[in-house]
Amino acid sequence: MTIASLLDDRFYHLLSNERYDYMLKLIKQKRDIWTLADAEGCLIIDLGSDKVLPIWPTEAFAKTWGEKDYLGFEALNISATDWTEKWLPGMQQDGYSVGVAPNLAGECIVSSAEEHADDVQK
Repeated sequence: MTIASLLDDRFYHLLSNERYDYMLKLIKQKRDIWTLADAEGCLIIDLGSDKVLPIWPTEAFAKTWGEKDYLGFEALNISATDWTEKWLPGMQQDGYSVGVAPNLAGECIVSSAEEHADDVQK
């Protein structure tokens, strides 16, 4: 599966675990990922017991997801190296989780930064 073949709404129809596996594959291939941020920082979704940073495989997916409820947020590029060497260790220290490629209904696999880092290393 290539990014080009996913640049339509079919990506959002994949099961959460398929989107998760796809994101892991991209990160392992040292491909950039995307999140949303505004002037105050990255979008962190409060799920009560979890504080979640959502990530996507492309700028377009991040922007599309944010358009409905998060006006004013822009797509933020994160290199795979920065993600694994800086972001995940910092998120582990701060107790944040990762929401991997939420679909338009907000459904995704949420894992702790530590679990996600372990999955990237496998």
